[in-house]
Amino acid sequence: MPMTSAGASKSAEPPKQAVQTIKQLSGKALSARDEQRLYDAHRAILRAYRVLARSGAEPAKSWQAPVNAALRYLGGDSDQHSRSLKHYDHHRYGPFLGVSDDGDSAEAVRRAALDSPKARALGRGQTEPLTVGVALDAERLGGVGEVPVGPDEFADIWRECIDRTLLTTNIGGRAHLWLYRLTPVVMIADGDRDSALTAAKHGLAEAFKPFLKTPDGKPRQLTAFVEFPLHTERPVEQQQTLLAALQHYVQSGEVTAPRVHHLGLSVRVGWETKGADAAIRAIDLAHATGTGTVGIDGVVRKEADRVGSFPGLLNYLPPADVARVLSHAKEKSVRVRARRQLDPDTVARSIWSTLNTARAMGLDLGKYGLFPLTLEECDIVVGLIQQWFPDWSAAPVYYVDQAITYRRRVYDGNDRAAGLETWLKMVARHKVKVVLIDTVDKAAGWKILRSDGDPKGLLDAKEIARLSALGERLGIKVLWAGGITLPQAQLFGKLGVFGIYVTTAAAAAIAVTEKYEHDRALAASKRPSYRGVLDVKTILEAGYLGERLKGTKPELADEIKRAGVDPGALSKLLPAAWQAWWKQKG
Repeated sequence: MPMTSAGASKSAEPPKQAVQTIKQLSGKALSARDEQRLYDAHRAILRAYRVLARSGAEPAKSWQAPVNAALRYLGGDSDQHSRSLKHYDHHRYGPFLGVSDDGDSAEAVRRAALDSPKARALGRGQTEPLTVGVALDAERLGGVGEVPVGPDEFADIWRECIDRTLLTTNIGGRAHLWLYRLTPVVMIADGDRDSALTAAKHGLAEAFKPFLKTPDGKPRQLTAFVEFPLHTERPVEQQQTLLAALQHYVQSGEVTAPRVHHLGLSVRVGWETKGADAAIRAIDLAHATGTGTVGIDGVVRKEADRVGSFPGLLNYLPPADVARVLSHAKEKSVRVRARRQLDPDTVARSIWSTLNTARAMGLDLGKYGLFPLTLEECDIVVGLIQQWFPDWSAAPVYYVDQAITYRRRVYDGNDRAAGLETWLKMVARHKVKVVLIDTVDKAAGWKILRSDGDPKGLLDAKEIARLSALGERLGIKVLWAGGITLPQAQLFGKLGVFGIYVTTAAAAAIAVTEKYEHDRALAASKRPSYRGVLDVKTILEAGYLGERLKGTKPELADEIKRAGVDPGALSKLLPAAWQAWWKQKG
């Protein structure tokens, strides 16, 4: 079992026979037998290293090169485990703590975890990763926030922390967007009405043809769109007549299979109020002609372009205008969507590939961002990811600083908590066990907790407590992140949340290193320190124990309260407080 850093000693050298086999066989064309020998040699290196790590020894530098080579050759840690963060018992061991780092401070994070008051209270032989409850969260800290690590960082982190602390990662805050090919759009030209109608019918017949006459004879579902020219001079009455005629043509079955083939109205809109007004006029036109779907295209908002994309219609219109459009569509029983449609199946497979790398490296949790997906798209992606990782902790992330659409509603501003409730219930249907609630636009300075009148705070303590409790009822362990300060860590401890992630609270600013030389937006780097991690961990524990010992150990709880956020004073009190808590728990 791991021991505290104070008791660590230098280890023996890597196994000679394995090293010699690797040297002899590497870089050559090998027989099947020699391929197996090479694989077994690399695996022996990692297994021997893990035995040393579990013993509490500090592996010598001579291990670095063979371990890194083995991880590269094997594509990760070949000995997988079923344990993951969802098995951490925060009701007994207090809130989990994750510290973001790219591996440069892995040793400091590990030492701080094993020197924490709880680790000292546990004693030698009990400081398992799932009892200490600290993780190095593998992330590179760029100018835009947390970004994924690569093979070099994974290797550094694995060597320093495997089997001694938990390991997690965020594979990216933004999902890589894959879009379906645009479905056909047939223009209803200005000019002579009969000619325009004839041309539009011909265009629709050609659009539906390949979806009607398929190889197996079974029609494929398709909504083909028609569109009037931007700034058309055709009167609304004529537009209605033409659209009604085309709707009848599609539903007649002359060139379609009406059960699966439908007509939609496409409209291009401008910005803000004028754009919303144009969308509403299109909804009215569709409603009047029995057309069930309106597809909206437009100019991407500057706010959306700055971050790459927003969910659905929020790309083109602000939240208030999207809400107005969706509400009107509901009233008229018309479905409204963006013309460009996300391919959630391919998005999910892209996420799987990077999550699978994290699991292969022996990590205990992989977080995956779903921004800028709509809630309907999140539903599909989360369902697939959970299906592919039923035994491991793949944690979807909800970003409360961004608006999101769901069916006929926009969640933004005062609706943030309501959006989170809807999202939690959605992921619960897929039996997700761990989630993260965070902020994605780090550069904007948003913070998860609203305290001391901070205008950048997003949720108050009561909302966090209520959402954590909802997660518990749904069988979900909720992690929190987003600008959490040292005093706020104590509050999260009092609330008894499943866990938190911190960056700045445990880190010091340093000069930008060579690793980030291409990040032109980064003025300084953040590097967690031993002292910073230990202080956050201590204060988090104090918040948890001080609140829970009020009834059974009021004197000790009062001492913890008087110590405030003084890590030195708390460090002396908390080992006994842990023993009292575990005795109370039984």
